[in-house]
Amino acid sequence: MSALPVEAPRRHPVQPAPRRHLDVVSTRVQKKARPKAVYALVTVAGLFAILIAQLLLSIMVSDGAYQISSLQQEQKELSRDQQSLTEQLQVLESPQHLAANAQALGMVTNSSTAYLRLSDGTVIGKPVAATASSGIRTGTDGGPLIPNQLLASVGLTPASSVHSATPTAGAPEANGSSTSVASSDAGIPSPITR
Repeated sequence: MSALPVEAPRRHPVQPAPRRHLDVVSTRVQKKARPKAVYALVTVAGLFAILIAQLLLSIMVSDGAYQISSLQQEQKELSRDQQSLTEQLQVLESPQHLAANAQALGMVTNSSTAYLRLSDGTVIGKPVAATASSGIRTGTDGGPLIPNQLLASVGLTPASSVHSATPTAGAPEANGSSTSVASSDAGIPSPITR
């Protein structure tokens, strides 16, 4: 075999390849999972909105509490006024006050009782005319025998205001004369009692 010299391949000086900047490529899932600034801003804005709503609700609730308190105070005052007016009404509708007012208007009490049966018009009992002396028994000072301290500040109904109207003809009395009926400009006509 013959030996031929084998030439070694020539080597060219190797130039280093330019270095490329390598980036890690994200997958679509990784891109979607990354937080963005928009999401952070929405979260912060949502927190502020919740805080403002809570503050407004707190203000409204406290305002409602003040209104409830003032209405309860007003209810207490109205309840006191109602009690006071009820007491005054009970004083005015007491039998003693009504009897004194009736006497001031000229009414007298009658101790004899008589009833009228409407079915046939018969009178049951013996009617006796009342006299002015059969009114309320009064003491030496002209006041009632049993004074009522609650009535001390309450005046009687003035008789002149009731009888100030012009009289009109009414039904005949037992003695044949006719009674006059007082008609008031402001109210219902009522008979004049003597």
